[in-house]
Amino acid sequence: MKLLTLVLAALLVFPAAAAGEECGYIGSWLGYDSNGELSWTSYSHGMNSSHGTQLLEVPGFDFTFGGLFDVANYTGNLKGVWVRTGGHTYSMNGYGIATDATGAAVYAMRLACNASLAADCNVLEVLDCEMMLYIPDPATDPIPIWDRDPDIGPIYFPPHKGYRMTVD
Repeated sequence: MKLLTLVLAALLVFPAAAAGEECGYIGSWLGYDSNGELSWTSYSHGMNSSHGTQLLEVPGFDFTFGGLFDVANYTGNLKGVWVRTGGHTYSMNGYGIATDATGAAVYAMRLACNASLAADCNVLEVLDCEMMLYIPDPATDPIPIWDRDPDIGPIYFPPHKGYRMTVD
């Protein structure tokens, strides 16, 4: 009986040890594409370790898609949300808007990714990412883009990695 009481007390005092180590996604990350080239930065925030918001910067990305779109401005900073799906796994969605020279929306972009943190919690393995583009239709907007199929995509990105930024 004393042993059972001691075990229960230990579980109450050290719940994280009893549940196994969980990695936290909250923080800032430097990301590399599948070729090993530095290609993105991100910042994730949350009220707790289960869900939150994020900012993804993708400098150098061709938002014209090789000239397919006449884009004057774009949100190179995709804003989004994330949710924990397991002890070391997460799903995220980011959104951005491209506009023409008059400020009219050319498309809305959605980037959906699943990722896993390595055992040391400082390497983010982006397992799969897909991008979808939605062309605004003045006759039917504002219908949230996630309520319909994309106009273009999904466009898939190969697995790649991000590394947690730390203070030396």
